[in-house]
Amino acid sequence: MARPRLVVRGKEVIVEPAHPSRITPLLMAAYGLTEREQEVTRLVLHGTRPPTSPGACSSRRTRLQQQHLKSVFDKTGVRSRRDLVGKIFFAHYEPRVRDNEHRAAEGQPLRGGPVSRTAR
Repeated sequence: MARPRLVVRGKEVIVEPAHPSRITPLLMAAYGLTEREQEVTRLVLHGTRPPTSPGACSSRRTRLQQQHLKSVFDKTGVRSRRDLVGKIFFAHYEPRVRDNEHRAAEGQPLRGGPVSRTAR
């Protein structure tokens, strides 16, 4: 199956699904997350909590991280870390997984993975 091509002002553009590693930054930008909110979101998506340092500043840092997390929740329309992970996975990754299951069953090439040199 040929890749969709688009020609705009003499330039050819190949349109194909984005690799999963490129989707997350695009989603975070689409939700309007600040750099710090994106950092906190990445940690949540990887299943870790933001690091805290011992000492007097740790309670202030923890509060600040919670404020960033609350802002992420407000911007993405979720209420918990679990909801955030679920929203990102089910809205943006799960459809690709389902599509690839169907493609694999039909012997078609999978989308969003590495491209073999011979396929080009």
